[in-house]
Amino acid sequence: MVFTKSEEVCPHCWDESALRLPALSVVNKDECAYCCHTCSMNEGIYVCMNCFTGVCADHVSKHMSLFPTHTMFTLVNELPEEKHNEEMKTTSQLGVVRAKEYTYTVSCGACRFNFNSVPELAVESYYGIAQASLPGAQDAVSDAQNIGFVKPQCPHLVCLEQMASPYSEGVFPSSESTCSVEGCGCSLNNWMCMTCGAVGCPRLESNGKGHALQHHKLTQHPAVVKLGTITPNGADFYCYLCDDEVSDVHFVTHMAHFSIDVATSKKTAKTMGEMEYDYSMQWNFKQIMEDGVDLVPLYGPGRTGIYNNGNTCYIASVLQSLMSLDAFREAFFPSCSCPHQDHCKAVPYSCRTCQTERIAAGLLSGEFSKADEESKGISPRLFKKAYAGNHPDFSTHLQQDAHEYCLYLLEEIKRHTKPVNQHSTSLNPSEAFEMLMEQRLECTQCHSVRYTLNKEKCLSLSIPIMNNAPMANLTTEEKEAQIPRCSLEDCLQGMISPSMVECKCEACGEDVVCKITTRIHSFPDFLLVHLRRVNFDMKTFTANKMDVYVDVQEEINLEAYRGHGLQNSEVEIPKASDNIQHKPSKVLDVVDVDEVALATIMSMDIEPDIAVYALHQTNMNVERALDYIFSHPDIKREISINNVQHNNLANSSSKFTELSLFSPTDGAPSYRLKAMISHMGSNSKSGHYVCHVQDSDTRQWMLFNDEKVGISKNPPFSLGMMYFYVRQ
Repeated sequence: MVFTKSEEVCPHCWDESALRLPALSVVNKDECAYCCHTCSMNEGIYVCMNCFTGVCADHVSKHMSLFPTHTMFTLVNELPEEKHNEEMKTTSQLGVVRAKEYTYTVSCGACRFNFNSVPELAVESYYGIAQASLPGAQDAVSDAQNIGFVKPQCPHLVCLEQMASPYSEGVFPSSESTCSVEGCGCSLNNWMCMTCGAVGCPRLESNGKGHALQHHKLTQHPAVVKLGTITPNGADFYCYLCDDEVSDVHFVTHMAHFSIDVATSKKTAKTMGEMEYDYSMQWNFKQIMEDGVDLVPLYGPGRTGIYNNGNTCYIASVLQSLMSLDAFREAFFPSCSCPHQDHCKAVPYSCRTCQTERIAAGLLSGEFSKADEESKGISPRLFKKAYAGNHPDFSTHLQQDAHEYCLYLLEEIKRHTKPVNQHSTSLNPSEAFEMLMEQRLECTQCHSVRYTLNKEKCLSLSIPIMNNAPMANLTTEEKEAQIPRCSLEDCLQGMISPSMVECKCEACGEDVVCKITTRIHSFPDFLLVHLRRVNFDMKTFTANKMDVYVDVQEEINLEAYRGHGLQNSEVEIPKASDNIQHKPSKVLDVVDVDEVALATIMSMDIEPDIAVYALHQTNMNVERALDYIFSHPDIKREISINNVQHNNLANSSSKFTELSLFSPTDGAPSYRLKAMISHMGSNSKSGHYVCHVQDSDTRQWMLFNDEKVGISKNPPFSLGMMYFYVRQ
């Protein structure tokens, strides 16, 4: 659609039904609601001056077909970025977000005119749109200011009495200052005592000798500052008495006492956060990102990146993986079209199917991935908003667990989308992940058995290796050599290995030990395998990521792990109604729950049913399960409504009745790896996610790292967290 300039206004400019003032301070004026065009592309974004929906030139007619009286628009164009000098480029490091600049023009969608002047009625609406904030503006500022973590004020620094400075005039400590202890000579990552100015080396894990800590023990001076981290915005402070990283309310004054001018100080050493991040990532970063290998960029359909809106790499990696699967492509971008959008009359921002088609078209059309243009990928913001809503985790701008998000997204797609090209009896593509897991309970005394089926979307496997010993004093090569290794087969064997639980057998009526085994009852079209790389440390009550290689094959056959149900030679345990009671809380509560996590939560006097339910809601994460319990005061009612109490033995017949309505796809257990998600960082709620996808035509592996897409010459199969398999 081409708009031309006009010196005269058209009749629609006087139509009050086409114009009104924005009621909100935020207007979606940077992206098209139906496609991934932005106000920096092509002809910009046309914002309806009645409902304030933003559309590109190609979708103005679509919007007017739904709302015939909405003829007036404000055209928003983002001006190209100027070439800034180095000083301006560094402003983002100080938490300053450089404002973008825009032009605004009043347009008529019916007459295809852009106007130089308009009546007063249109001017008020125009100014309302121009002065409204962008939806992502507050998010960018929040990310720049690192929301979510504020170091506490240290009470010992508030009333600190400093001794005479040991530094003469014009001399002050720096990141190159050596440790004050005679004969030490350490000049890396040193700390300065805030009381007396003594310089001490760091602890052993940071390649020091711990003289800073020894100084505290001898003098009881409370706090230290890390040399080289001092900037006008602050520094890294640590208080031994608080035993925590802290902030100093009298930062400028305390630094001036040692002749340090914070206004001119520059960062010359890594902060504590940067060192922790480096340590957690260094062992696998080179393998995952293929360090040392030139990344050959890729362009075209299916090779479009998703740029990071601030901790959205977990969303990007899941979307790239799902949209690499044929079923999702055919459902949401059939024949390179968006059929649902063609007839949908809902508000596009809240319609999940519209937003799924929008993101699918953006990724698969190739329109936003061209070699001759600056390729920045597409934005996930509208998709994230439509699906996250008010979700307590996924609606925030903090990093989230990609596995949790994937399961959440699959369920939301199943519940809220209906691809137009499918018949009413066809499966939603998310249902192609669904499978039945078979759990077999056998009494070790009378050898009667009971089978229970549970519906799952993911094969979540524990890694049968405990965390390796600390390797702080080893080189990178030595660390890599000592990282333990296992195979996917080892993880699968752990899944089917029997576990023993105490219960009362309904067949023999005795308190016995029962043996429980788990197998796969049905094999889905798409198999999602999740490796639990984060384990819970019982000593420190913290969740830590395991440094371990898991050898995963590109082609697998899982026939050996198939469950076959009740056999002719087996005697089934009678139903609970047959006059014999059992102990439900100890039978199936641990069948599909991490036993260590369950024991940890129950040790805090939390009821088993509540502990099991919370663990299921939080992907077996103890910390998040506890938070879930304490933030849901009506959790017992929630459990009752959802009918998920783990007394399944007494209700197994109803369980099978419920599952009889569920008919999962089942077929050959032979699979080929299509995509995988890897994580770099100390735990799944921090760090960075990337995705590898195999091209359907060339069988070449591609690396998707936010907006960057390139050839992957050495895919890190042994370092993945989630693996997407398709049936061969």
